[in-house]
Amino acid sequence: MSAPTVLQLYPPPHRECAVEGLYLEHPMGHPEQRDEPFVYTNFISSLDGRIAVENPGEGRLAAPKAITNARDWRLFQELAARADALIVSASFLRNLAAGTAQDKLPLSHDPIFADLHAWRRARSMPPQPALVVLTRSLDVPLEQLAGITNRPVYFAVGKRVDQDDLRAAREAGLRILTAGSGDVVEGKPLIDALAKEGFRRIYSMAGPRVLRMLLKDRVLHRLYLTCFHRILGGQSFETLLEGDPLAVPASFIPRSLYYDPHGDKGVGQFFAMYDQVDDAPDRR
Repeated sequence: MSAPTVLQLYPPPHRECAVEGLYLEHPMGHPEQRDEPFVYTNFISSLDGRIAVENPGEGRLAAPKAITNARDWRLFQELAARADALIVSASFLRNLAAGTAQDKLPLSHDPIFADLHAWRRARSMPPQPALVVLTRSLDVPLEQLAGITNRPVYFAVGKRVDQDDLRAAREAGLRILTAGSGDVVEGKPLIDALAKEGFRRIYSMAGPRVLRMLLKDRVLHRLYLTCFHRILGGQSFETLLEGDPLAVPASFIPRSLYYDPHGDKGVGQFFAMYDQVDDAPDRR
């Protein structure tokens, strides 16, 4: 990894910082509320807001190769290293089964991330975060679980999931969380269920639909956003959030901003961290 420093733009004073370890020491959690889970997510975006574009020849959306890079990937792994549990969608398991998943689950065993495994060991954390799969049904490629034996795996479903499938899943020894009153998983019931399992730092690796769910129930605390300085265009893409407006807009305040000038061919990127603020109107 070349040029191992970035420039801290905010908060002042400006200073150079190492990329390695940049996200490991950011405060996470609520000192006055020790039992409340801290929920965070992370995205990389182009200047025109693309977080995923159509992958030629595969007919699916994936993170744009024009903006993904090793320095952002390092920070992605740091965020995973800090997590007790990772949230993914069922489509991730399906892509894993089909061999089309963008990457394997973190924490990576690539030797360049050995320090992150050591960081977890030094804090008496399990070797890997638990995995939480959000799904409408339990019709998922369970054979893929055979390749995920180094961590606990949970399936989160709504109450209206097929009861025969639910019984079969439980009889097979799967960990099931009921986290929603209807067909789909809901944000607050999910985080409440994960809190009961003892998870305190919860990292959502899923896409815009799960982000909407977390924002709708106001259970997301932090957004990490890398903005790579390229404009991509195109007709088929995803942005951070799509569909109808949120009933209550989600407001964020910046906590940190770093400039990395050492990207592909000198094209740089910003590493930003935002905390959601509770500015919902008084409903009394």
